Amino acid sequence: MIKSKTDYLHYLKEDQKALGAFTKHPVFSDNMMILLTDPCWKFEKLMRKLEYWTNCKTRLIDKPYLWILRKKYQRLSIRLGFSIPINIFEEGLCIGHYGSVVVSRHAKVGRYCTIHSCVNIGGTPDKKSATIGDYCFIGPGAKLFNDITLADHIKIGANSVVNKSFHEKGVTIAGVPAKIVSRNEQA
Repeated sequence: MIKSKTDYLHYLKEDQKALGAFTKHPVFSDNMMILLTDPCWKFEKLMRKLEYWTNCKTRLIDKPYLWILRKKYQRLSIRLGFSIPINIFEEGLCIGHYGSVVVSRHAKVGRYCTIHSCVNIGGTPDKKSATIGDYCFIGPGAKLFNDITLADHIKIGANSVVNKSFHEKGVTIAGVPAKIVSRNEQA
């Protein structure tokens, strides 16, 4: 969670790296177009800015600008098809492309997560939701629901339905319902 301006700048830098748009000389790189035109990057920048202002700016004089940021965030979310509350994702978020992405406000997602379109991270009626570890990949169309926990370095296949916890690091899960289909060496 962003708790200072230093955290805010760190989160932006790590999100930029995760999107593949970080180079030492961005003027001379092909990736510069990501920073200028990618709607997912614009969304992530606005999300981090809103997180910073919500968490760190508590003076009464800051409230009008915070309201404006919330309205901009709401409009951009609707335009891109995202329903992502703030303070859910740690640094290094990579949203592959825009499309329907729905995340419960009770979910917690670790660092360096890659998420694709048509993903749904839902919760339960008693306000519990998924807790996802670091360095996870969530494929297109994956559905995660219930009070589940996923370990670090887990890859979730496209169109998988994950409704139980996986505590083993470095596995690939897929299917309906999801089960382990392979074990990765890097974890």
